[in-house]
Order: sequence, then structure tokens, then C-alpha cells
Amino acid sequence: MLVRSIVPSDEDAYRAILDDTSAEDRYCRFFHLVDHFDPDEVQRFVETRPDMIGMIALDGETPLGAAHAALIDDESAELAIVVARAARRRGVAAALIDALIARLRERRFRRLIACALRENRALERLAKRTGFHVELAEGPALRWVLALVPDDAVKP
Repeated sequence: MLVRSIVPSDEDAYRAILDDTSAEDRYCRFFHLVDHFDPDEVQRFVETRPDMIGMIALDGETPLGAAHAALIDDESAELAIVVARAARRRGVAAALIDALIARLRERRFRRLIACALRENRALERLAKRTGFHVELAEGPALRWVLALVPDDAVKP
């Protein structure tokens, strides 16, 4: 499996990942930032943007999953991740999150946030494995937070 930055030529691969999951599945599993296929919206997730870091996982030419960190401010980012059905339980999500964490740490971000429904056991397992903790439990949703740098680290 190769995990790398997503680029505009990955649009068809990204669309194939989204096509392989229903809007309900994307919402219930990982609160993905896109739940429809408006061409402009999909394009937004493969472009190089100052407010987002995107990664894609591939097995040869086969797209396995994609993850994005939407940059909230200079210190925090929110995770969005989607994995093709056939690629689940193969470590794709963990590899994508690890790659995003590395990029965010390089840029000295302090927090990665992930929101999910309480019944989302897949994200719960992944969050615990990666070191996230529950910051807020409200209604049917949980907000998981991962500290990326020690609190006493100074951002340049």
C-alpha cells in the first residue's frame, strides 16, 4: 500500500472511493466532509489548498481510501476519512491517519479533531489506537481529540 499526498490527477480515484460508499455509510463511519458528487466539491478535495491537507492510499492502481485534515485555525485540524468497502480492516485508515499526523506535526499543528457517532466502533478502535481521547460527548456524537505536540511546545 502506498500513502501519498492527493493531487488533481487523483480525481477519478477519489471519486471511485466515494462511489464505493453510500452517503449514509460515509456519515455513520467517519463524518466525511462530502456526501454527494457535485464535480466542484470532489475537485476541491484533490486540489492543493492552503486550508486542507489530503492523502490517498493506493494498492497499485486501486484506490483504497482518502483522508483530509481541514485546517480550522493555526493550531487545529479536523479529520475526514473514507475507506472503500473492499479495503476495510486492512489498516488503510490507520495508515492514512498516520500520514496526516506526520504532515500536521511538520507544520506544528497542536490538535487533530475527529467527530463521529457514538456507535461508530470502527472510529473508536482507530481513535484509541492512534492516541485520541474523547473531548466532548454530546447527544449521539463524540468529538475525539489528538494532541499533536506537547502543550508547552512553542509554535514558530
